[in-house]
Amino acid sequence: MNRLSSDQKIKCSEFMSITQATEAKAIQYLKDASWRTEAAVDNYYSNPSNYANKFDKKAVEALFNKYKDSGEEQISEKLPEFVKEINVNDELMELAVLWKFKTKQMGVITKNEFMESMERLRCDNVSSLEKQMESVKQQLSSKDLNNNTSFKEFYMFVFDLGKAENQKNVSLQMCIELWTIVLKSKFDNLQIWFDFLNKHHKLAISKDTWNLFLDFVKIANDSITKYDSEGAWPVLIDEFVEYYKENCK
Repeated sequence: MNRLSSDQKIKCSEFMSITQATEAKAIQYLKDASWRTEAAVDNYYSNPSNYANKFDKKAVEALFNKYKDSGEEQISEKLPEFVKEINVNDELMELAVLWKFKTKQMGVITKNEFMESMERLRCDNVSSLEKQMESVKQQLSSKDLNNNTSFKEFYMFVFDLGKAENQKNVSLQMCIELWTIVLKSKFDNLQIWFDFLNKHHKLAISKDTWNLFLDFVKIANDSITKYDSEGAWPVLIDEFVEYYKENCK
């Protein structure tokens, strides 16, 4: 992997861990997917010639039925038991499970989402899904936000998950709860951001502000002095930088 950047080497290793593919095939699929790991894995598994073992759809349906709600074609009431069985035991990874299943609602996995996602992930039992989620945990735990496309995709997904029905924005309280889960280990000044929002904003957060805040965190983690107020930033972030300069010297 000498010809690859450090980030590309990490993604190549992740791809190989998930798919058990060769290095050459990992590089090929990652290049074709612009080095987006999830897209590369999806493309890999969309080609039946890449895997020898037949996907056991009946086993997946049996696993779904084990945890589905009584009288409903969804997993909700027993979702905590399901994530525990695949060795997921923290809030970040609980959200990551919903991300990998591409759910539309917080705390709910529909049957279609479950069946389609398990096939896309090529998981037909608890053991294979547990292995998949361990790989996801490694992807999301990296502190290098500048080169972590998986975390960015996950972060953007979380906003949509937090929206109330028929709402474009997410309530401030919900955003604070979600930021606490996804950024608490990645942004040292997160509590200062919350203090500012509670004092001076108190309104719902737009998707644009949510997404650009992650870009801001990348800059602030290096040095907030590198923040360019002339850039195309939301006014809210401009105001936070002024607040930080005035109150956190």
